[in-house]
Amino acid sequence: MVMNRVQGQILGKTYTLSTSENEAHMQAVFKLANTQLIDLQQQNAQLNQNDALVLIALNALSDQLSMQHKYEEN
Repeated sequence: MVMNRVQGQILGKTYTLSTSENEAHMQAVFKLANTQLIDLQQQNAQLNQNDALVLIALNALSDQLSMQHKYEEN
């Protein structure tokens, strides 16, 4: 499996990831993360950045489990 090193920013901080996904896919992931973080923080001004990141991670894991259950049912 070929691993790519991809850089992207989340809320202004640069992250470098090693991934099997291509650059375009990972840039879409970074963009989605930023969009969701901004939306979440606009909905709740008291929410700090760490809590917003945890909530987004939990939502992503929940979505992943739901897809896994649907896949296993078929």
